[in-house]
Amino acid sequence: MIGYFLRSDIQNYALADALSNTTIGQKISGPIENKFNKELQTRIAKQGLAAAGTYELSKIFKAPDAEVLNGKGETVKLKKFTEGKYTLLTFFYEFCSDAKGCPFAMSTMQIVKQYLEKTPSLSKQVRMVHISFDPERDTSVMMAGLEKKTNRENKPYSVEWKFLTTKNYDVLIPLIDGYGQNVDIAIDPKTGKRTLDFPHVLKIFLIDPNGYVREIYSTTFLNPEMLLNDIETLMIETEKGVNK
Repeated sequence: MIGYFLRSDIQNYALADALSNTTIGQKISGPIENKFNKELQTRIAKQGLAAAGTYELSKIFKAPDAEVLNGKGETVKLKKFTEGKYTLLTFFYEFCSDAKGCPFAMSTMQIVKQYLEKTPSLSKQVRMVHISFDPERDTSVMMAGLEKKTNRENKPYSVEWKFLTTKNYDVLIPLIDGYGQNVDIAIDPKTGKRTLDFPHVLKIFLIDPNGYVREIYSTTFLNPEMLLNDIETLMIETEKGVNK
């Protein structure tokens, strides 16, 4: 896996508890590295991760574009949600019950969101995007409901979090193929009919503001500190004017 030689397979969710000790809306000035507090850097060091800014994340591929549906049922270009900010994008479906799948991605991204919102100048630079595998059941109305639920405590400085779907599988399939996202349609062996499950390999894509995928995470190599460390690395890169 790209970049994983720098990783440590240690899951640490105590970060969420520590977040409550930071004042919400705290404004911090100075270089990017000063905006990620010492508590997080200590946790990163304990996991054996390379310090932010001391390694490079290559441009893996340009994030594919497609027509998607937002919560209002409007057709919009996906690149609207993959450019201009540091983006964490994942594919999911509402009925996923795999504890190491969609719910795991959701909880991990929630922790990242909580941390970033302690510093408004960071939170406004990041977005999160969920795209459904299941356009037949995951309608725009359902996406709007998920977006409202997820963002119910949002403040002006909150991280942008979007839930999107597509018109049909004809639009979806080329999109997931473009991202290299693995997914199957489960068939009931007794009836030969499709079930409600979409077995897939969990992936989260880190995309830079120019729309390039810079890292791909899977279940084994995924925790909040890792995502935050890589986001900080890209921010340092931008701050230094590298790879524009």
